[in-house]
This record gives sequence, C-alpha cells and structure tokens, in this order.
Amino acid sequence: MDDRSGRQYLVDTASAVRYLFEGIDRYEGLVRGLIPPSQAQTTKQVSRYMAAAETYAGCEFSEATLSGAVLHVAYMGLYLCSQNDVIPGDCAALVRPENKKAVRFCRGRRIHGIPLGLLVYAGRNQYCHWDDEGFDFPTSQVFNALVAAHYDDPAFDLAYELNWPSRTIKAHHVVLNELRWSSYEAYESDMRSALGIEGAL
Repeated sequence: MDDRSGRQYLVDTASAVRYLFEGIDRYEGLVRGLIPPSQAQTTKQVSRYMAAAETYAGCEFSEATLSGAVLHVAYMGLYLCSQNDVIPGDCAALVRPENKKAVRFCRGRRIHGIPLGLLVYAGRNQYCHWDDEGFDFPTSQVFNALVAAHYDDPAFDLAYELNWPSRTIKAHHVVLNELRWSSYEAYESDMRSALGIEGAL
C-alpha cells in the first residue's frame, strides 16, 4: 500500500482513537498534579494522594484496556500500510527473517533501541493474547528488552515481566511509559513518521 492508504487509515480511525485518549487522560487525571508522599509537607497531602492512588489503582485494568485498543489500531495501520521488507541491523536480535509480518513493524523512532513499530507489535500481541501460554519470538524479545532497559529501576523493573505476578495486560505501560503517547497528537505524529506521511491529513 502507498502513502495515501496510510493517510486514509489515520483519517478513518482518528475519531475513535481520540475517544480512547480522552478515556486514558481521564484515568491519568486522577493523580495528576497531586504531591506524592515522598514530597509531601502535610498529612493532608499524603491522604489526598493515597486516596487518589487507590482509585487510580482500581482503574488500572480499564486504562490498560483502552491503551490496548490504541495499540491495536496502530498495529493494524502499520500492518496494512507499512511497506518495510528489510530487517535493520539493530533489529536482528528481535525479528527473524521468516516472520514477514513482524518485519513490517521495524519502523519508527527507537526507544531503548527498539523501533516504535515493534513496540506496537509486541504490546498489541501481549494485549490480545495475554491469556495464551506463550508469545511469538518478536513479542518475547521486545518484552525481554524492556525488562533489561528497566533493570535498575526498583519501582518499575518488573512491569514488563510477562508472567509476574500473574498474567496481566501491559498495554498502558507500553503506551504511556515507552511510546509516550499521552495524547492523540503524540500518537498521530509517530504514526505519520512510521508510515512516511508528510503534509496535512
């Protein structure tokens, strides 16, 4: 498919993806602007944060579900519209040549040395198949790379362990912490770049 098909895909899915980001932002807003306990100066600040954090934790699965839907839309856009058929050298450990589908996703800016497209691929697969016994090679390799990237972060080092503490959706971590898609505009900018779309939609 050519540039026009990618452009049309973004146009056709824009309204739905905007709604998804509105929902994600609503959940993120539960703790936005609050002072974390480590920086609090009063017990009231601590209490406010803890109450909001408890509410936010109760919404985590919902936020992950919305984030997974964003990843699925991005996945389909790259799957349908990417023309990449070459494995870049920095992707050799993540994708095998016989997996033609995954090769399409070796596109976009690098995050921890991983192409944005492969983060979308792996995050979407984990979201859609999180109850499966295992994952394909690229998905497993990308999540292993994310675990390694956060190895020295005691607050986040286990977020990408696929079986810890149990099977859970990781999509919100991928969307918000790795891709840094906190808005539709950030998502669209990356998708346009990955698909080689220039100019106005």
